[in-house]
Amino acid sequence: MRGEAPRTRTFKRQADAKAWAAKVESDLGHGVYVPTSGDRRRTFGDLLDRYRDDYLPVKRKNRDSAGQKIMLDWWRTNYGHVSLERLKPDVFVEARGQLAKRTNKRGELVSGATCNRYLATASAVCKWGWKELGWLPSNPVLSVSKLEEGAGIVRFLSDDERKRLLAACRKSGDPNITCAVTLALATGLRYGNVRFLQWEDVDRDTWTLAVRETKNGDARRVPVVGAAQKALQAQFDADPTGEGWVFKGAKDSAPADFNGKVWRGVRDAAGLEGFRFHDLRHTTASYLTQGGAGLAQVADALGHKTLVMARRYSHQSAEHVRATLATIAGKLEEE
Repeated sequence: MRGEAPRTRTFKRQADAKAWAAKVESDLGHGVYVPTSGDRRRTFGDLLDRYRDDYLPVKRKNRDSAGQKIMLDWWRTNYGHVSLERLKPDVFVEARGQLAKRTNKRGELVSGATCNRYLATASAVCKWGWKELGWLPSNPVLSVSKLEEGAGIVRFLSDDERKRLLAACRKSGDPNITCAVTLALATGLRYGNVRFLQWEDVDRDTWTLAVRETKNGDARRVPVVGAAQKALQAQFDADPTGEGWVFKGAKDSAPADFNGKVWRGVRDAAGLEGFRFHDLRHTTASYLTQGGAGLAQVADALGHKTLVMARRYSHQSAEHVRATLATIAGKLEEE
């Protein structure tokens, strides 16, 4: 057909060849994808390589390229040999089962959320191969159901635990951890946003932080109040350069990593075994709900686009609602 690359295939019988040619011509006439000989030779590994080399470096909102490459490598190692012609949903159903059997460093089965991230990566690759390259007739991963994800454990600090943690930070002697923990508790920022904060992002006139790289891709400004202002000011006063990273590492040119040995040291000193730096963010959200903030306010404070994640703290908000309704009920009984 005019405007189409030739499709060829070898048959032993002429009748089979004619039937195939008629079907190809009909499919092409109706806009149905028909692979060329070159398409049939391509593999999923070829598509993964093109995605990694051509698309990933220029992808917008690509916050975790290292993690993406780990998942891409897994797909290439295990399914890179599959031809694109045979890349159907059943391939990804099998892969989902293989992923679910994997274990983490602690010897535990990986979570459903982890498996779903691998499927999401494969889906992104297939979508790109379909829409951008025209190597696939559709995205086969869309037909594969995701694994169930748990709601996750919401761990947050009590008042006494918070005091013990901050005391341990001050006693540690580390130049960054006290300010970092205080800032994380006061803003609800993720570890990465705290670690990669630069002085040019800190407006000490309005006391706001410019958060340029967020999980949902939207830059935002976060207010800094109370003890966090004092901690940031002290951090600035102690920095002879007054520029670059707020939390400098061994060299001024690199940010400090206080989520490893330093964090474990202050955490264990405070008697908070197993408590993660990310749980400081949960603590902020929990304090907000306990203070009467609604889910929309919690979502806005944490930078969530929807209320889905904020609903993790709804049980605490419900207690505030209960207390409010009890107050109203008490007034009604007085009448």
